Amino acid sequence: MSPFTDLDVAFSDTRAGQLGFSLTAAQREPLAAADHTIGALTFSIRLLGASHQIVITDDAHELCETVACLPDITTALPDSFQADGYVFSSRIIECSSDAMADLLEQIESEVEGHARAGLPALLGRFPGNELAVTAVTADTDDDALIWRTWHTYPQAGEVVVTSSRIDRDALAVRS
Repeated sequence: MSPFTDLDVAFSDTRAGQLGFSLTAAQREPLAAADHTIGALTFSIRLLGASHQIVITDDAHELCETVACLPDITTALPDSFQADGYVFSSRIIECSSDAMADLLEQIESEVEGHARAGLPALLGRFPGNELAVTAVTADTDDDALIWRTWHTYPQAGEVVVTSSRIDRDALAVRS
């Protein structure tokens, strides 16, 4: 399965500053999704337009990270957040269209490399603007799951980059 998908919805978010953050939001119906089994865990990438949800579950526990512009998510996107074996960070890169195109090439290469290696990866493209994408890649090690996301806002010249990590034994603590 290709990690690249064309989304059937117009790009509507306008700026990085509209994104909110939640670990308690309800799961949303995704525009595109990719599920992977990692040991006893299910790692689900869900693209919600220019937003994402990462849902990690085992037989009894769940973590649902949501970065989205939704009315019920009122916490602004933090620069960093840490609790119970979970670490999140975000940054906004301001760039020209040419610089965004170069960055998008790097993101596409990373997504493709992850998919070839059998690792979780998904990139959704919006119609009407070749620079408008949402992408996620994930890695694992013996102790943790790690994922990165990119949300591009070409009309504002912004790219939101997030990085998250959860210790494998922390999923039970978070639930």
